[in-house]
Amino acid sequence: MAEHHEMTKTTLKDFLYATLGGLFAPLIAIILIVMLVIGVQGRMGQDDSAPVSDKAVRDRIKPFGHSVAVDPNAPKVERTGEQVYSEVCSGCHGSGALGSPKFKDAGAWGKRNGQGYSTLLDHALKGFNKMPARGGDPDLTDMEVARGIVYMTNAAGGNFSPALKKDPEPSAADLARGKAVYAANCASCHDTGVTGAQKLTDAKAWAPLVKLGKDALYEAAIKGSFGGPARGGNEKLSDGDAKAAVDYMVDQAKAAISAADKAAAAKAPAKPAAK
Repeated sequence: MAEHHEMTKTTLKDFLYATLGGLFAPLIAIILIVMLVIGVQGRMGQDDSAPVSDKAVRDRIKPFGHSVAVDPNAPKVERTGEQVYSEVCSGCHGSGALGSPKFKDAGAWGKRNGQGYSTLLDHALKGFNKMPARGGDPDLTDMEVARGIVYMTNAAGGNFSPALKKDPEPSAADLARGKAVYAANCASCHDTGVTGAQKLTDAKAWAPLVKLGKDALYEAAIKGSFGGPARGGNEKLSDGDAKAAVDYMVDQAKAAISAADKAAAAKAPAKPAAK
C-alpha cells in the first residue's frame, strides 16, 4: 500500500517571512551601493582638497627650512636717505643704543658733525667703535650710506650733501676705449632710450645719475641697476671695460647737461640793470 504524504499548508505568515527574507539581501546591497556613490561624490565636491594637502606637506617640511631666496638678477633699487635710516640705522640711532647719537639730537650730533662729512662717511662705510660697517647691512651701496648719513646729520643741524669722493677725470685714451665698449655693448639701448634706458643725450635723465658719482655708476653697470642688466647684458665684459663705458657715457652726459644749462640760460629773461 502506497504511503501518502500530506504537504503542509503554507500560511500567510510563512509567505511574508519568505518574501522579506528574499528581499533583505538585495536591499542591503542597494543601500551599500548608494552610500558608496554618495561618498565618492562628496569627495569630488571638495574643492579645497589640494590646498589642504599642500598645507600638510608645507607643515611637514617647515621645521627643516624656509626658502628666502632672492633673484640675484633683479635690478637693485637705490634707497633714499630716509629709507636707509628707517630700514637700517633706526635700530640704534632711533633709541641711542650702543652709545649712538640719537636721531635729531643736536647735542649728540654737534661734535660729530664738526668732524666733517668725509670723516663721518668714512666711519659709516668702514665701521667705527661699536657701529658696524655700513650699519650692519653689507648690501648698502656707498651712495646709500652717504644718503643715510646726510639724512641723520642734517636732521640734527648739519648741512651736508650726499656725495662720494671726487671722480677722476678719464684721459682721451680712456674715453676712446670707453666709446668702443659703449658701441659694442650699450648703444643698442642708450642711443635710442629703448627699454627705459637713459638716452645718451638726455640731460634731464642723466643729471641725477651724474650726481651719484662714478663709484655708484660703476657698481650699477657691473651689477645691474637703474633698470639695466649687469655688464650691459654681456657676462664676459670685464669690470675695467664696464667702467670705461661708464666714463664715456658720463662724459657725454655732462656735455649734454652743460649744453642744456646754457640753452636754458639763454632763454631766461635778462635781469634789469641795477640803477
